[in-house]
Amino acid sequence: MPFTLAEHVVAQTEPLKKGVFLGILRESVVSDMMPFRSTSRLHEAGVRYDEVIEPDFIAINGTIAEKTARGKNLSYGVYQMAVHLDIPVPLESDQGVLERPSARQAKLASYGSGYKLNDYFVNGDQGADPNGFEGINKIVGNLAAAQSVGATELDIRTNPSDATIQSVIDRIDEGFHAIQGHKPDFGLLNDTTALRLRSCFRRADLLGVNEDWIRDGLPFGNIRQKLASAATKPMFVYQGVPFYDIGLTAGQTTRIMLNTYTEGGSTGTGSRIFLVKKGEDDAEMLQYAAPNVKEIGLLESKEVRRHRFTWSVGLAVWGSKSLVKIQGLRTA
Repeated sequence: MPFTLAEHVVAQTEPLKKGVFLGILRESVVSDMMPFRSTSRLHEAGVRYDEVIEPDFIAINGTIAEKTARGKNLSYGVYQMAVHLDIPVPLESDQGVLERPSARQAKLASYGSGYKLNDYFVNGDQGADPNGFEGINKIVGNLAAAQSVGATELDIRTNPSDATIQSVIDRIDEGFHAIQGHKPDFGLLNDTTALRLRSCFRRADLLGVNEDWIRDGLPFGNIRQKLASAATKPMFVYQGVPFYDIGLTAGQTTRIMLNTYTEGGSTGTGSRIFLVKKGEDDAEMLQYAAPNVKEIGLLESKEVRRHRFTWSVGLAVWGSKSLVKIQGLRTA
């Protein structure tokens, strides 16, 4: 089983660090669902093969053709999040508060890092921010065209017809078929799309809103249930696969995934669904240094004690079918 932050939380004994990890898990679907692989290098290299070598049938004593499969060199890095937390000494020393200011500020920083990870996992673009990692939307754009499913817009805003509902379900099934093993580990979408899909599933009398929970059980381990982490709160389950609202950016006003995309037949009105296959040969998070809050000490010029939050993390997608984007859904 891959190592996850949920297991790491259980191993923590220092309350401040435990609170930081738990804060990330409760606010970040990505940090909870994705496996993390520790690395001692700032960059990881690999090769992806998008083709295979096909032998020929030949005549006895016939000439044997030489063939070579050309790989695509891949390189993924880790990138550091960091922020300073400055607490005036009198406030930190006040015994009349329920929680030390440093602990509260560290917890809020962990929440913010969880939102940041969610955002960059989907929207990371080194052309816009070279200090962050490339997200799945950029990566899937470099995969085969078959990994982006949907060429015409399907409008499911209000009272969609039965035919439209079936077309939406067909498109999701096509996305499943396009991913490695024909079954993703989880899906990501926004709240609007999730609510409209739940409505479609109810109208079509499909399992996947409540029934799959009862029949198949929770699709994650007991540790996550105990911690009430983000993985335990999917919007719905379809074919045993949990789908999550990726939520808002740290500012709490902007959706990470919008309803204004121009793709898949939509002209500024499209929504997306991402399907993810996780694992060491598919999609995984790279971690150079775990989330950490350490005390730097008193500032030279004032009576303030500084703490520093850091986390060195990145995303690697090794497989040619590890991601799928379902596009062209109009839900708002």
